Amino acid sequence: MFSLGELLVMPTIPQSIQTLFDDHRARLAAVSAAPGVVGLSLDLDQISATYLSKEIQILVRPKYLADCSAGTTPEDKISRLASSVSRLAKQVRTVAPNDAFYGAFTNGSVAAAQDVFLSIFGLTVPG
Repeated sequence: MFSLGELLVMPTIPQSIQTLFDDHRARLAAVSAAPGVVGLSLDLDQISATYLSKEIQILVRPKYLADCSAGTTPEDKISRLASSVSRLAKQVRTVAPNDAFYGAFTNGSVAAAQDVFLSIFGLTVPG
């Protein structure tokens, strides 16, 4: 949160995603700097990217759900969900440091959209 005098302002979703990107970048730097992890470094990088995607999924799901909930029919809800996903993707594209970061965002965003899409029909992902 940011403080403006006594007023607290919550960061926007793109600002929060930027923070998640920064945290991922710090983890990648730590793996690169750690001695003796050459054979494991790609796996550790992937673990960090998977974690980033999951954090993004958790962050964006409520936004997608709120936007979708404003619809009155399943078709309207799906349309609103698609618009929300597209709008956020365009915003995040400008702050993603590279395609790998944007790919991690996309994985988390699509997973959140999947959850919300299924919820329109009262379904959840099996498993």
